[in-house]
Amino acid sequence: MLRPFRLDDAAAVAEACQDPSIPEFTMMADDLSEEDARRWIANGLEWWPRGIARFAVTLPPDDVRVGQMGIQFDTQLRRAEAFYWLAPQVRGRGTATEALELVTAWAFQSNGVVRVQLVTHLNNAASQRVAVRCGFHREGILRAWEPVKATQPDVIMWSRLATDGSWC
Repeated sequence: MLRPFRLDDAAAVAEACQDPSIPEFTMMADDLSEEDARRWIANGLEWWPRGIARFAVTLPPDDVRVGQMGIQFDTQLRRAEAFYWLAPQVRGRGTATEALELVTAWAFQSNGVVRVQLVTHLNNAASQRVAVRCGFHREGILRAWEPVKATQPDVIMWSRLATDGSWC
């Protein structure tokens, strides 16, 4: 279900990112080409030693790449931030929920993290439902949280603590 990206995932990443909601609600580039996706994957693989893990979300048994589940660790503060997107044809099946639960459990059990957080765009109701299904608590709106392309939108902050237990 989760594995590191490979360069041969570039076509699937570029195809998924043609859905307008992915670049709208994520850091993924608008009009991502296959070559851009290949560079994005190569850069992401270099980030692993710096505490940023990006996994390909796959569907068994064929290893079909349908999205990304990532997590960025801040080991000094014992927290991590999760981020994700899915191709439109697999949304609504629980795939994002399962992937978020896997990466959250991994952060707690293997990385000494006590808090996993994520942010969602105010208009991204689907991502908010994923957070709720995985036991994340809505903490509030962060105004002008961080630059996203040419904007700096307000976002909703969600968190789950290691002491909250398993949800999904």
